[in-house]
Amino acid sequence: MPRDIAGDYWSRLLTVIFTSYLQFLIWALPMAGLASFARDWAPSPDFWQEKWTSVLDAFGHNQRVLFGMMPSVVSGVVYWTVSGLFMLIDFSGLLAAYKVQPGTNQPPSAPRLSNAARVVFVNQIVGFVFGIVAFEFGRWLNGKEVDPEIVAVLPSISTMLQHLMLTFAFREIFFYYSHRLLHHRLFYKRFHKQHHEWTAPIALIAAYCHPLEHIVSNVLPVAIGPVVLKSHPLISWSWFVLVTCWTLTVHSGYHLPLAPCPEFHDFHHQMSNQNYGVVGILDALHKTDLQWRNTQSFDRSFILFGLRPSRQVLDRTRIKKQ
Repeated sequence: MPRDIAGDYWSRLLTVIFTSYLQFLIWALPMAGLASFARDWAPSPDFWQEKWTSVLDAFGHNQRVLFGMMPSVVSGVVYWTVSGLFMLIDFSGLLAAYKVQPGTNQPPSAPRLSNAARVVFVNQIVGFVFGIVAFEFGRWLNGKEVDPEIVAVLPSISTMLQHLMLTFAFREIFFYYSHRLLHHRLFYKRFHKQHHEWTAPIALIAAYCHPLEHIVSNVLPVAIGPVVLKSHPLISWSWFVLVTCWTLTVHSGYHLPLAPCPEFHDFHHQMSNQNYGVVGILDALHKTDLQWRNTQSFDRSFILFGLRPSRQVLDRTRIKKQ
């Protein structure tokens, strides 16, 4: 490609990578900061290590529970809690100014909500069983469990941040290609079309999909990072909390301050053939976001650092330019 076009392409790709990790760090750094604060202000140097030992004792040091079950349990609790809070927002209309698609799902219809909740619950059961089966398969493949001495010691905060940042990259890669595959004509109608019934998504429907899609495109891209990195259980649980909150937020239909921007994925629900990734790194690489880049949704795709809704921020910016 010509040099000027190539320069624009690589500049755009690097910008997407930077803004993607900035969104991630806005949530990951406070989590690490809280862990650091808790460690520094603990009654004794071994306080949290003793608490972790108590947790292991409560689970009988059972690695099937720690690695195979708890990620699904933690994710499930967060899922219903956060989606429930967004549901209250949907029905109250208090944050209507932050809606990505104004006037939609305020409130959602009861029959659609009931059906979505049932499908999500079934998928979570499927994911729970899959986690156990995957753990047992891994134990059989390796011929042993993870070294108990490694599990027994709490990871450092730097290790946690490193693993979280790498799992973030793993998820972008595996989600993009699995998701794009589901949009192939051989698979879309049978497996993925169900998720696109909601052209204006809400938080609850983040896992509203065919069970096979849930495993291939939701569970595996999230789980592959901790498996490859052999992450400590506490890091895995933290990752599942983080990624569940992220997924619910970008499906919520609300562009909120200091939260992951939902414009990117919301546009995918509207158009279906754009924005296949989590944050857009591989979309920028493969140019599957070009149509989106010519829309107002793209113009509003930024992190809100104030309380003014994105549409108002954009309007004020245009007025200042004029």
